Amino acid sequence: MIKTAARLISYALLGKSGKQPLDIAKVRKVLILRNDKIGDMIVTSALLRELKKNYPHWQIDVAASSANVDVIAGNPHVNDILIWDKQPLLRDLRTTVADLRRRRYDVIFNPYNRFSIPLLLRIKWLGARYLTGFAIPKYGTSTANLGMFDHTVPCDRSRHILHSFFATFGQFGLRDIDMRYELFGVDAHAAKVDAACDTLLRTHAGLFCLNFQGSNAQRTVSVADAQRCCAALAARYPRHALLVIAAPGTEARTAEIVQGAGHANVMSAPPTGHILELAALIRRCELVLSPDTSVIHIASAYDRKIVGYYIRTDNYRWFYPASRHYRVILAPGLTLASVSEADTVAAVEQLMEGAGQAQETLQAAG
Repeated sequence: MIKTAARLISYALLGKSGKQPLDIAKVRKVLILRNDKIGDMIVTSALLRELKKNYPHWQIDVAASSANVDVIAGNPHVNDILIWDKQPLLRDLRTTVADLRRRRYDVIFNPYNRFSIPLLLRIKWLGARYLTGFAIPKYGTSTANLGMFDHTVPCDRSRHILHSFFATFGQFGLRDIDMRYELFGVDAHAAKVDAACDTLLRTHAGLFCLNFQGSNAQRTVSVADAQRCCAALAARYPRHALLVIAAPGTEARTAEIVQGAGHANVMSAPPTGHILELAALIRRCELVLSPDTSVIHIASAYDRKIVGYYIRTDNYRWFYPASRHYRVILAPGLTLASVSEADTVAAVEQLMEGAGQAQETLQAAG
């Protein structure tokens, strides 16, 4: 009964009248919705570049969040950035959504892979002439059946998310698609980090960095596991400095990892209070180890060697590192409860020895 009611409500509220066939020649203003996380914005940078490359006359705007606006602020492929932070539905409809609606976008891309009626109401009220996005099943129906969408494609969870992003623009005839990520504005935040890295490289052959902090507790590497991994890597690569990144609020845990590793070449990373300072650090590192967070995507933008710790969800196929050289260590379940130092060292050895470019999924010890 609940599913039936939800389906009827969605049909009634989420339709659109007066639809017209897509006329690409008349497209002038495009809005990309990306008001969520930092990593998602970095991934979307490839789409922004390719749209502008194929249609340089388009005005391409981005609805960003306060959390991720810094990684898009200097992007030359974007005309305007609008902050859209989460508010109660009615307030959102009266303020940010109403402002975006007045801009009268020809095309709006909804990248979100969830069927949420409050979210869809917000997007429908934006009033796009042409709305493209994903076919998401729920309530015995799908977003593909909602009148508000002019075009949907299945969200292919077996391939990188960018394949699905570009598929939603399949009718636009994009050519020579390049899926590399981009970051801009990093140089303006790099002076202190570069100075610290230059000092370290006078006494070390190279820099590795470890980010142990995940987006939640289930995706975070424990202090004990981080200590063991750092100790094993420090012993295997004594001429490299292994820098442990301290996210805001994790300084005490970082110090505990460094102290517990018991090797002089394991140390706290230079402070990075801004996301672009963190990017400046990552671009100086030869190899990056991290759970599935924005750190993976920053490292991908610089084509670093990457070891990614992923829990057993679609993300290891959908948001895998977009670098030429990476390994994924896949947990047996939905938490990084145990991260193996042996698997970590093996993955790093493969990358440092240049053992091919293909992904290898290693099983984390359970």
